[in-house]
Amino acid sequence: MEGATRQVLISGDLESQEFDGLAAWLSAWPSVELHAEEATQWVAHFDIILLCAARPGRFSAADVEALRQRNPLAQLIQVFGPWCIGEARTGPVPDGIGRMAWYEWSYRLPDVLAGRSVIPATSSPQEQALASLAEIETGGHPAQVGIVAHTAADFDYLRSACRALGHSAMWLSTEESPQTNDLDALMGVVPGTNGAEFAELGRWFQGTKAATKILCLGAPTWEDWLKAQSCGVTAILGQPFRLADLATLLKPQADCGILPLVNRP
Repeated sequence: MEGATRQVLISGDLESQEFDGLAAWLSAWPSVELHAEEATQWVAHFDIILLCAARPGRFSAADVEALRQRNPLAQLIQVFGPWCIGEARTGPVPDGIGRMAWYEWSYRLPDVLAGRSVIPATSSPQEQALASLAEIETGGHPAQVGIVAHTAADFDYLRSACRALGHSAMWLSTEESPQTNDLDALMGVVPGTNGAEFAELGRWFQGTKAATKILCLGAPTWEDWLKAQSCGVTAILGQPFRLADLATLLKPQADCGILPLVNRP
């Protein structure tokens, strides 16, 4: 499938700010033929259907079934906004669709578009987690990762993830002048972007030269992303995160930012 032209339909709340830039990014992707929602009337057999949901219940089971009947082989993926973080737990979420958060599409969609990651959406969460682990490539260039954390538990959590991928990690403090010349990536974990911890981390990130700067947050919002971007953050990982996502972000020269938003005024 890699290299083949993919017919992609994008539908839903594209006017919501968290999806700003997604259509433009898809349009610029090699071998993607992008269609808007109106195309459902005359185009059949899409390869990928992206359903952008800014609020819970945006797409009903009937909506999904109608798309599936017309496109039985399509991969359906819900890209959901901050208000939908708990939707998978509280429901109802239509069966048979994959899900990714609005801040995850920049590092998850490339594999989907290239046909490298096709995990059946009907799989259980456990099966999907195991399948994503099986896709992780190990044995490549080991990255040197600096981790800024305020507690030993947070540091150990991120260090364990890095080590599981074959990378090394060191604990850094924002109170020290960062020596990041030999580091491939920086990671910082804070409880939110409104507290003193993030303000301190943001100033420290701005003073470092590492190309990859990853912020770990729980349930990120659009405002969190804007604040993170302003201090050089290139990607956000929600908590908990997939090990496969961290592996993607730590690849050498990885496309690790939400590219259409990086230069956003």
